[in-house]
Amino acid sequence: MIDTHAHLFWQDFDEDLPAVLEHAKDAGVSRVITVALDKETGQECLEIAAAHPDMVAATIGVHPSDVQQATEDDLLWIEAQAGDQRVVAIGEIGLDYYRGETNISQQEALFERMLDLARQLALPAIIHHRKAGTRTLEIIRQSGVSRGVFHCFSEGIEFAREALDLGFHISFTGNITYAKSRLTEVAKFVPLERLLLETDAPFMPPVPYRGKRCEPRMVREIAMKLAEIKQVDFETVDRITTEAAIKLFFS
Repeated sequence: MIDTHAHLFWQDFDEDLPAVLEHAKDAGVSRVITVALDKETGQECLEIAAAHPDMVAATIGVHPSDVQQATEDDLLWIEAQAGDQRVVAIGEIGLDYYRGETNISQQEALFERMLDLARQLALPAIIHHRKAGTRTLEIIRQSGVSRGVFHCFSEGIEFAREALDLGFHISFTGNITYAKSRLTEVAKFVPLERLLLETDAPFMPPVPYRGKRCEPRMVREIAMKLAEIKQVDFETVDRITTEAAIKLFFS
């Protein structure tokens, strides 16, 4: 299994990251992609990937919620570092209209710039799209970027269809294991070869770990839930999602 989206730089892991990675390996996780939110966390992601080269890869980018804090120097640094061999994607990037933000034009300009960077370097994009679905799709379509993943997916089937038509993959977090989740039908709809596994650690732990720190090892529970939804065995989900992740991020 490959956990395609975790935030290993988060302070929750400051004391025991090596043990966290060992536990992930013991659970059958072969790689973890640690996903940046801004320049500072991008630096940390690169350092973690350098310290654990056989287990961790990095991304680089600016989360939409950090748009007002990102300076031009920050963006130039990100663009300069994006070609580093440890970087396997541009992300986490996208749009977030959840709280009725007043910086929508800034978010969109940043998103366009990050997508252009992904296109120039032929890197996949990791997309954040909270409450901004239609506009997110429009900007991606205009950018010409056709490789990446809509992470922590929470939209409906029609949105999933459009994301797939653009060439993107879809991943669910622990949210798909929750009793009141409305994502089961979406997961049924998405072809297994277009699904990726992710935890979004340390957030959104799956059942039965709710209320605890989410870790990459818990991606197993998400794979097991997908196996249940798809009515296939766990090994099939493991194999096909791993192949998809390798093709997208490591080839």
